[in-house]
Amino acid sequence: LGLFDAVTVQHPDYAEGWNKRATVLFLMGALDASAADCAKVLALEPRHFGALWGMAEMHRQRGEDALALDAYERALAVNPHQGDSREAVRALREKLKGRAL
Repeated sequence: LGLFDAVTVQHPDYAEGWNKRATVLFLMGALDASAADCAKVLALEPRHFGALWGMAEMHRQRGEDALALDAYERALAVNPHQGDSREAVRALREKLKGRAL
């Protein structure tokens, strides 16, 4: 975490530094901090499918199914070969069927 903290300070426009820190924070269970870093990644690189997938996972863990579905679909639009996202989209669509999004 300290290494990626330093990367984000020294190279604030380097999206992958923010993404790696977001990943570490996610693994530590710091979802709010990880989501903030993912938002920074996406501000720098809106097509970063890893950050989109990470946001989807965090929304899903929080029970924010509609937001998770949107993030997974955005990730798949960038990287249609992300198999885990495809299954998650199918499951969330089924779960949300009949609910207003």
